[in-house]
Amino acid sequence: MTAIAPLRRKRAAATGDAPPATPEELRAYIPYLVNRLSNRISADQNRYLGTLGLSNAALRTLSVLHIYGRLTVNEISVLAVVEQSSASRTVDQMLETGLVTREQGTGDQRRREVTLTKDGAALLKKIWPRIARRTDVLTEGISRDDLDLCASVLSRMIDNVRQHDL
Repeated sequence: MTAIAPLRRKRAAATGDAPPATPEELRAYIPYLVNRLSNRISADQNRYLGTLGLSNAALRTLSVLHIYGRLTVNEISVLAVVEQSSASRTVDQMLETGLVTREQGTGDQRRREVTLTKDGAALLKKIWPRIARRTDVLTEGISRDDLDLCASVLSRMIDNVRQHDL
């Protein structure tokens, strides 16, 4: 395996009309890096969450409900970055295990809103330290300024490709 190429350099030729032609160009290609990192994080988290009978979709659902309070399955799908059918199945499984509730919306009787139960909130609180420790390992040796810049750039990229406004 070759050493990691420096991150601060001119764009490789792969950003033009030709695909990456060298390992260095591939390692400078942002979509490749984002996918590789995302897949690795997801695989690691899924191994841990699987021991608890959970999935990444369930963790993300717990997380977004913790932040937003009440959401529809469609909103969970967007915010948890899962397909709508997966979000629906995940919510159904979480209903069966008592981690969430689903009720009619207060302003619109057609709207079905999902909320965390006390058990769901307790589970998120219990598993979060392990998730956070994995993030600490992931970001080890990277300065706070670099992490802030990375988060800012990734957030801007997400805004550039946003399909849903939430």
